[in-house]
Amino acid sequence: MKRIRPFDTRQLEAFDMLCRTGSFTKTAKNLFLTQSAVSHSMKNLEEEAGCKLLRRQGKKVALTEAGDRLLNFARPFLDEMENLRQELDGFEKFGGGRIRLGASAQACRFLLPPLLKKFKKVHENCRFEVKCEDTPVCMDALEDGSLDLAITLCPYNSSDIDFVPCFRDELRVVVQPSHEWAKAGKVDWESAYRESFILYNRNSYTFRILTDYLDRLGLRLSSFMEISSPDASKELIKVGMGVGILADWAIEEDSKKGDLTSLPLGLKKLTRTWGISVRKGRRLNKAERLFINIAEESGSHWMVNRSL
Repeated sequence: MKRIRPFDTRQLEAFDMLCRTGSFTKTAKNLFLTQSAVSHSMKNLEEEAGCKLLRRQGKKVALTEAGDRLLNFARPFLDEMENLRQELDGFEKFGGGRIRLGASAQACRFLLPPLLKKFKKVHENCRFEVKCEDTPVCMDALEDGSLDLAITLCPYNSSDIDFVPCFRDELRVVVQPSHEWAKAGKVDWESAYRESFILYNRNSYTFRILTDYLDRLGLRLSSFMEISSPDASKELIKVGMGVGILADWAIEEDSKKGDLTSLPLGLKKLTRTWGISVRKGRRLNKAERLFINIAEESGSHWMVNRSL
């Protein structure tokens, strides 16, 4: 009975290079081998395959049908092997080659890209798997181990989550420039019962933060619709479907263009704290610690620049 053995990776690499160059001499030079070593390697590979893989045509070589079949298998395999080498090298240097990260849709759009750009300059081989979910879902995923880190709002009294604060933003009332509140420069809560509010989804942390704030002021909204997308909320506000309550940075460009006007909720600002959440007691690898440090530094710079 013939014993089946896996192909030798070094032989497959030499075979791939020979197919690319078409020359034993060039292959030997590229792989820092002797020409006889390459010839010997190809002879052994054909013995392992049990068939001819190459035909000599003068100084060049051509593939047989079997050789073409082997090449179609070998190249994706060798590419995956190279990717694996780089990922394992990331484990050696940084303690991890993958980060499973959670973040809301708005965080993925506005906050995550600059963080990843800075991170990749230092650790380009780390692979990110991003799950786009709001803070409550991210918290559950951290606790069950399906996420490593998450960009979230500050958790509510969670004993199972460690939170590293990075920056704060402000929730503001957003209206059309022609709205009477915009003309007055402030919100008239006594007339708020006549307004239809456009708010974040009631399952979100932002909805809870907002209702807690209004409860402390003895205010209750009589009519509102829930929209998960701030971009959709802004478009509805622009066409007069209601007034919104959104983060200051989410409407910054619209305010500059004069498409929307934002106003503080009241004398006391309503701020949210964003940061990185991780399951309590979980040991962080070097890549994860690096990402958290970059998020902290970026958050500090962001807050300083916005205060200028």
